[in-house]
Amino acid sequence: MIGNRLVCSLTKISGPIACSRMRMHMSETLGGFDAPKKSFCFSRSLLSVAAVLVLSGVCAHAEPASTGQSDGEKLERQMAADIKAKNWTAVESRIAEGFQSVHPDGIRDRAAEIALLKNMNLGDFTLSDFKSTTIDDNIVVTFTMTVAETVDGKRLPAKPACRLSVWKKGVNGWEWICHANLTPIH
Repeated sequence: MIGNRLVCSLTKISGPIACSRMRMHMSETLGGFDAPKKSFCFSRSLLSVAAVLVLSGVCAHAEPASTGQSDGEKLERQMAADIKAKNWTAVESRIAEGFQSVHPDGIRDRAAEIALLKNMNLGDFTLSDFKSTTIDDNIVVTFTMTVAETVDGKRLPAKPACRLSVWKKGVNGWEWICHANLTPIH
């Protein structure tokens, strides 16, 4: 009969792993020969490597984009360029049916967002500070936009403002499903 005992305690995810001695008692004959009694302990480094491998598999599901222009950044730059150029066919084709947005003056659905965009006069703009995270068929993008724009007849300040978008990969490519623009309207 083979009996073994391992007592390990993981006090914190990044804390020490305490491992007691593991003894393996082999008192029966295995495969026609007597196995000697052995005692050994798993090294901390082996357990640390195993923990890192397990945790990296969990965390690999949601990954920030690598250096260079991410898909999220490309989508945002193209959308902003199409809005500025008033290329409404391209803009509308990339806005999902269930789209929602939030602005300082309220929440909008797809139709209301398209109406807002069509009434907007987008001047020269700068997009920067992109952070893009891909999760399955979704891309979450945060960025800073500095733009001179007029919305609903009101001129907005050309100050950097944070934005957030969510894109979902559908049968026709990437679709814009959510956007937050919290630039105050003065």
